Amino acid sequence: MLSEKEYENIAKKALEKYPIFAEKLVYLGLSDNVTFRVETKDEDLKYLIKLHYSTNGSRSKDFIESELIWLEALASDSKHDVPAPVKNGEGELVTTVTVEDLEDIDNLADGFNEEMFVTLHHWVHGELLNRQPTGDETRRLALLMADLHAHSKKWDAPDRFTRPAYNSLHLMTSYKQLRQNLKGLIADEYFSSLKETVDQISIEIDSQNMSRDSWGLIHSDLHEANYVFYKDNPRPIDFSNCGHGYYLFDLAETCMHLSFENQKVFVSTYGTVHPLQDDYRTVIEAFFIWSIIRTFAFHSQNPKEIESLKRDLPFVIDHYCKKYLEHTTFLLD
Repeated sequence: MLSEKEYENIAKKALEKYPIFAEKLVYLGLSDNVTFRVETKDEDLKYLIKLHYSTNGSRSKDFIESELIWLEALASDSKHDVPAPVKNGEGELVTTVTVEDLEDIDNLADGFNEEMFVTLHHWVHGELLNRQPTGDETRRLALLMADLHAHSKKWDAPDRFTRPAYNSLHLMTSYKQLRQNLKGLIADEYFSSLKETVDQISIEIDSQNMSRDSWGLIHSDLHEANYVFYKDNPRPIDFSNCGHGYYLFDLAETCMHLSFENQKVFVSTYGTVHPLQDDYRTVIEAFFIWSIIRTFAFHSQNPKEIESLKRDLPFVIDHYCKKYLEHTTFLLD
């Protein structure tokens, strides 16, 4: 892992390949990638630069480029502001920074790999809510998701479009990762209940009709940190987890971050645009638990999150999984 300053030096070197003039870089953080806000002399003209520090199979150039291809299409075809990509001077969506590019940078850590992929995006203006949305904001958020799905239903991805598939294999992989990382820290009886739940959800996933009306490209991570509000309207950001999945999984993922009342508003508003299947409540409940397992599996990779997971996972099993297995509803009632 490099230092913030070293990442900044790499970002500056990458920006030399773009037709923009940066005045200042502001470090935003490290998650799936390292991000900086790029400021220019024009206060209204800003960019987001991402350093994709993992270049193994799941973060290949094709993988990263596919996200940007969809963002290009959304920027062109939809009415919503999205973090549209900026092409470099060679007309490429993804810039490769190599060791040779960095030869004039002193004291670059030995941890730098042979190459790093970098992308540049138009900045999406708006403010994070940092709170639960109001009922009206929730309705607008639901309409935003409905618009994203409407675009997905009519858009044909090009060849070599590489994004993850959110299916039963994805669920099982998340479960195994979670169990491995919490091995010996959670009572076996809890993992027995969780495994029974995962098996039942897998059956639910595999029984779904994979049609163009139910399955397509989804954001898959539209929560309070991944949308901003500008003049009362939500704008989606951070599409790094976008992939192929059921639209109801996208709804469930967002519901995980909403209050009980807002969950009902969100789903019912979405249903005014895209009619929901007869058993949508059962399916969303299954996918809601799946979303939690996915999130917990991600956080279980961070040692700092283990203590909270030791507390939160038993709660989820007692309050959601057991009810799901008993066919007792716990959402949208």
